[in-house]
This record gives sequence, C-alpha cells and structure tokens, in this order.
Amino acid sequence: MFTKPLTHHSITTHDLSADLSALNRLFVAAAINPRFCAGLLHDPATTVRKGFGGEQFQISDSTMNVLSSIRVSSLPEFIRQLDKNLSNQLLTAKIL
Repeated sequence: MFTKPLTHHSITTHDLSADLSALNRLFVAAAINPRFCAGLLHDPATTVRKGFGGEQFQISDSTMNVLSSIRVSSLPEFIRQLDKNLSNQLLTAKIL
C-alpha cells in the first residue's frame, strides 16, 4: 500500500472567467463602434487601456500579452486568433 503521492507536481492555471467577461464587453464595444474596432485592430493594448465610453476592461497580463500580439484586419479574424492563442496557452500550461 502506498502512502505517499506518486507525484509532487502542481499545474499552474489561470482563471479566465474574469477575462472572458471583459473580452465579451470589449468585443461588443468593437462591434458597435467602428472607431474603437479600428483602434483594437491597430493597437490592441493602447485601445484596451483607454477603455470605451467610460468603461474599463480589466484583463490579466497574460491575456493582455496574447491580445497585444494579434495583428489582423477584421474583428472576426481578431476573435478567431485570440481564441486560438488562448486555447494554445491553456493547453501548454506549465507544470511546476
């Protein structure tokens, strides 16, 4: 009978629920305002930091890094790329 765990590894995870809520609001803002959408496509980090209509988007640093790296020409492409990159980030979570 074994009394000790077989491994001592823990998995680093990030709760994306708060990010997803902020991203949903961000995409609604981009969908209803062409100027905000253009800013998001051109310079995502600055656009997110500035907010929209007085609303701020609280997004974690790791998600912001992914968001900031995307360079595409349309909102649907932006959302697809973000989804792909965030999915890859979750799949490659580091084991400590």
